[in-house]
Amino acid sequence: MKSRYLLILVGLIALPAMASAGGPPPARLRPGLWQFHYHSTTEMNGHALPGTRQSVRQCVKNTDPAKIPLLPHLPPNIKCTAPALTVTAAGYQVRLSCTAAETNGMVSRLDEEFQIMPSKDGDRMTLAGTVHQAIVGGPVAIPPVRVQIVARGQRIGVCPVPAH
Repeated sequence: MKSRYLLILVGLIALPAMASAGGPPPARLRPGLWQFHYHSTTEMNGHALPGTRQSVRQCVKNTDPAKIPLLPHLPPNIKCTAPALTVTAAGYQVRLSCTAAETNGMVSRLDEEFQIMPSKDGDRMTLAGTVHQAIVGGPVAIPPVRVQIVARGQRIGVCPVPAH
């Protein structure tokens, strides 16, 4: 189940190129092939769990805020609110909530808040945030989980051209 929620987080990485409301907008990511490096730490019931590291390559094609599909490729059992976006001096603050209903009756609620900070040239970005997860409906009580995430991304080139 943890890997499903990683999809949500990976989808959030596409959000740095969001619309701004008022004031000069922060830089946007430049289109192209990006390499993202994630590090997360998890705490459950006051106890730290082993951290995870992951690297992902992602093609960012369109940075027009009106045309970015938010949270693409989520399994059909995951439903998310539209992200609430706020422009900050350093970038963007993103808040959203997601609910995942499992076939075994368990329901997970994820409340997410991230700071996304693109570099001035749009070739690098930093993301820092927290995900709070609560699971109900399982055969045993599962304590709430808090995940701290830090990610760094860098544009590494152009997107590969798909083979015909």
